[in-house]
Amino acid sequence: MHLRLLDCGLVEPALNMALDEALLHGPAPATLRLYGWSPHAVSLGWFQRAAEFADLPAGTPLVRRLTGGGAIHHGCELTFALTVDAGLLPTDVAGSYALVHDALAAAIARVGITTRRLEHGHAPAARPGSRWCFAVPGRGDLLTTTGKLLGSAQRRLARPRARILHHGSLVLRRAPLTPFTAAVADTKDPDAVLPALKSAVAQALAAALGLATERDTATAAEMTMAMQLRAERYRDHAFTFGR
Repeated sequence: MHLRLLDCGLVEPALNMALDEALLHGPAPATLRLYGWSPHAVSLGWFQRAAEFADLPAGTPLVRRLTGGGAIHHGCELTFALTVDAGLLPTDVAGSYALVHDALAAAIARVGITTRRLEHGHAPAARPGSRWCFAVPGRGDLLTTTGKLLGSAQRRLARPRARILHHGSLVLRRAPLTPFTAAVADTKDPDAVLPALKSAVAQALAAALGLATERDTATAAEMTMAMQLRAERYRDHAFTFGR
């Protein structure tokens, strides 16, 4: 068994969210998608009200995620999306976060950055207490001495078969709207370490799942579903702003 690795580079915001959902619903094996954002954008958690972000700079692209939690300003970052059958992760949410984030901490350590997983504080919640995901670190988040470096969220499906999407953000350089985060740039040159960081993330997550990595690309069926979701959901004004 393999962990299929899709290194997608920089992708348009609505298509990023559509691809994550297409992989969650599809029949694909365990898949890890690594990507960035072009243009930079803000993603809202599933339950957040768009009206709370009326103060964003004019022209800021806004999308709504399939997962809960607080908003994220996706600037210079490495975003990861792990989509797996539920049996590959612990059944309890806390245990699944610990497995994924411990693997990511090991990967980040390979490029010379020390993090710790926060074991106290609020548990991951669909409805956030703060409007920005990175403003208040919660249980399971990865921290450095300067703040929260990595956070993530999950969506779980029961039908047609049990599947999990676990996606999150690793900050490379601080985004303008969220200057309170930690960043890889605090201690390392992100451009220099990014290739090694991607490789380490893939290898560490594969090892945690008992799999081996295998580079791949999205299938035609996955892209067709993603393009449909992009048009009908993630670029639909009512979906993004209708709550």
